[in-house]
Amino acid sequence: MKTLDLFVFADALGWTQAEKRSFMSDLFPHRAPCDTVFGYSASCDPSILTGALPAQHGHFSFFVYDPERSPFRWAKSLAWLPEPIAAHHRVRNRVSRWVAARNHYTGYFQLYSVPFSKLPYFDYTEKRDLYLPGGINGGQRIIFEHWDESGLPWTRSDWRAGDAANVARLKTEIERGEIRLAYLFTAALDAVMHAHTVSSPQADAAFAQFEKWLREIHALAQKRYGEVRIHLFSDHGMTDTTAVSRMKLEFESAGFKFDRDYAAVWDSTMARFWFPGGDAVREDICDWLRRRTEGRILTQGELEEWGCLFPDRRYGEVFFLLNNGVIFAPSFMNRGRVPAMHGFDPREPDSRACWLTTHPVEQTPRQIHEIFRVMKSAAKSARQIRT
Repeated sequence: MKTLDLFVFADALGWTQAEKRSFMSDLFPHRAPCDTVFGYSASCDPSILTGALPAQHGHFSFFVYDPERSPFRWAKSLAWLPEPIAAHHRVRNRVSRWVAARNHYTGYFQLYSVPFSKLPYFDYTEKRDLYLPGGINGGQRIIFEHWDESGLPWTRSDWRAGDAANVARLKTEIERGEIRLAYLFTAALDAVMHAHTVSSPQADAAFAQFEKWLREIHALAQKRYGEVRIHLFSDHGMTDTTAVSRMKLEFESAGFKFDRDYAAVWDSTMARFWFPGGDAVREDICDWLRRRTEGRILTQGELEEWGCLFPDRRYGEVFFLLNNGVIFAPSFMNRGRVPAMHGFDPREPDSRACWLTTHPVEQTPRQIHEIFRVMKSAAKSARQIRT
């Protein structure tokens, strides 16, 4: 009996939304929340692909303070540009494409809203394609290398392609009836919820389209295979934005000097600090941060518990995390309000990812890095089944 194990990655399909919508509960009766890891997709996706936590695989966020190894020294020549021009998305996208080509980056690359004046102080961390061998900073092998070793025919999506193209390609592969393992990458839910909130009509339409695709894929696969096992999962959830913090602007007016006293990356929901000025300025800045009510400084115990305490503090010496639903605007990621965001405390209910499947598995993943184990076991089980 020929089997197909299909793993469907749905960016930002959180447990809260899956259950609130009873999303495809008839097709996926085996359902469980799955804790995310702290951070954004930059930390979540490598955890799924390797089975390791961020402090092990070496990925957390895109920008880190490292002026000696910065590939962006050229950006000083653009620091004079007026902010409306320098931060415009078309300018940023064109410059990002030029930088990626110039530096031969194969991974996801985007400059977002990092000021050109600050870029020469930072390095970028996802220079290689996570979905190819050798793409993980920590050197771990990804799931597809294990699938290769199984000797079974398999396929995976191109994360650069749109969902419609990836679905069409998967249907073609299923129609041939040769693959035994498949990984479908989808990102539309994440993009739509970011742009319109989690319960908007646009989000409803995106969920409906996603369901239509999944039912079409399932029906087609049942015609070609004796047993079809579909495992649907996500990297994190999504939270509607309830407030905007102007803390970045206020901090930059507080008298501390960038690169002399401190360096900081202002992600959407957290700020990460380094202290070239030493312990005294570190304490002054921490005192300033402790007076803020929209968030808190994370303890080393929390970072260690979440697998994000990097021994070399490469991603920051101090992490300031905003309260659930609050985002920085402006930040290095966005200039204005974004309707919905993720990257909050992983213990928040809306932060949790989901695990939905047509068939029970031996060990239900309780945290997203454990999905790797299920994908690896699927190859072993499929190899033992005669075709």
